[in-house]
Amino acid sequence: MPLTYSLAPHDWAICFQDDCPMKDTCLRRAVARLAPPTLTCHVTVLPTARQGDHCPHFATAEPVKIARGMTRLLPRAPQGELSDLREALYALFGSVSHFYRYREGRYPITPQQQRRVEELFRSHGIEKAPVYDQVNSEYYFPEP
Repeated sequence: MPLTYSLAPHDWAICFQDDCPMKDTCLRRAVARLAPPTLTCHVTVLPTARQGDHCPHFATAEPVKIARGMTRLLPRAPQGELSDLREALYALFGSVSHFYRYREGRYPITPQQQRRVEELFRSHGIEKAPVYDQVNSEYYFPEP
């Protein structure tokens, strides 16, 4: 799916800094370039955010593998490890209720989170890779 301005969340900060050394690979800059000409007000990354060649708000303009849903994740765990693994997953995703939102596919599971789930599996003696309900290549709009 090609990148469009409407793919970005309406309150997601975009960047209009033409002198940024990361402008050609930054999703925030790419979305700003696609802004409609009628746009007069938007949340934006300020020039003071950039520190030399580094910007804490940088987001890659390349699609990444985003997983959604984990309804088949826990059945792969051995019974003895299930309780400990479940608690570790709750901590990873922030809380029990957040875990279930990720599990149901309401929240995207980022590549970083996928790696951490895989590490949790290995640390609990599970050699098989986690299985997600869906994995797609898409643009990821990280929160600040």
